Amino acid sequence: MNRFVYLLAAVGLFTLSAKAQILPAYSMEYGDTLRTYSMFIPEGIGKNAPLIVYTHGYSTKPANRVRRDLNEAAAEYGFVVCYPDGAPDSRGKDGWNVGYPSQHTMTVDENDFFAKLLDEVCGRFGVSRSNVFLAGMSNGGDLCYQMAYTRPDLFKAYASVAGLTFEHVYHNEHLTIPVPFLEIHGTADKTSMWQGDHANAGGWGPYIPVPLAVAAVAANNRCTTMTTDTIPSRSERLVTRYTYSGAPSGADAVLYRIEGGAHRWGTADVNTSDIICRFFSRYLDR
Repeated sequence: MNRFVYLLAAVGLFTLSAKAQILPAYSMEYGDTLRTYSMFIPEGIGKNAPLIVYTHGYSTKPANRVRRDLNEAAAEYGFVVCYPDGAPDSRGKDGWNVGYPSQHTMTVDENDFFAKLLDEVCGRFGVSRSNVFLAGMSNGGDLCYQMAYTRPDLFKAYASVAGLTFEHVYHNEHLTIPVPFLEIHGTADKTSMWQGDHANAGGWGPYIPVPLAVAAVAANNRCTTMTTDTIPSRSERLVTRYTYSGAPSGADAVLYRIEGGAHRWGTADVNTSDIICRFFSRYLDR
């Protein structure tokens, strides 16, 4: 049963300005649970607009700064944004089921959940069902990798910020179709470590190095070239972009390396939201 309950009713909330931080909230019955999400719909946007689904970090909802930045970029590039809320794990922390030790009691099949969410959101709001994209940070970025491996056809392209490929995904799942993929990551990230964590020192579970995670996607896409350039930074930190391209499908894999960057959205160093929306725009069905 999929039935929406309107939670927040007010005139004008359907078309908020990009800088608004209070978004209309909705709920969706999923199995025997009630799942919630909010929507950003730019003013004046037409029907069949492309959709970005943003998945938040572990135990955190999107910060106002992230929402403001992403909404501003989405409005500029013509995207609607959906912000779903994760489900609680054994510690009562909301997140996405990617195999953390604390998630051993979670039974959510994220592939099924997001397929249902897209059907409902696209149907209710009249947005495009083909031009749908997934972006996430931290736990939400982990989910981007997991879904690229396990349900690559669900989204047109993926963008992870401080995300990881876990070893259980890397060893037990297989990339099957080309997937455009973007990763933005700091080398001094102590939560999602750049060099990986085979020994599971961080307690999230073993995961592979970030450059290997992106290169694995590039190899699956059959990319034939790699270019490296330096990106103008908002800070004194060096930002290097590695672009794997030349795939027959046109599906690039791109890695932004922020030298000394920490576990964060990255706006102190780069315009993260603009990078993501610009990348997604390349893969729109026109």
